[in-house]
Amino acid sequence: MFSGIFKLVFALLEGVVQQIMSQVRVIEDGVTSPLRAIVGQVVSGAWRGDGANRFVDEMSSEVIPLLINIMNINQGYASAIGRSAERMRQAERQATQAAQTLVDVFGQIY
Repeated sequence: MFSGIFKLVFALLEGVVQQIMSQVRVIEDGVTSPLRAIVGQVVSGAWRGDGANRFVDEMSSEVIPLLINIMNINQGYASAIGRSAERMRQAERQATQAAQTLVDVFGQIY
């Protein structure tokens, strides 16, 4: 009975981890990488002047590091969820073994 519930929970947790990692990829592929490319173009001379310098500085020292931090935090969440799921699996195995031991003991008595 509980085995089916645990399988469902583990599947849901796996889906959550996949969604988190999907969002990390969206941030990297859809935001961070394009910003890096734009910064590279500006540095290469596509835009010159004080505004260009401020843009590059702000992107390089504030925006991109913040995006990387967001990705790292989300990867940490995904990793923590994975570790928690593994602990739950271990607990389920231990509980199953303990229950089987009790069944065996009662089986010997009766």
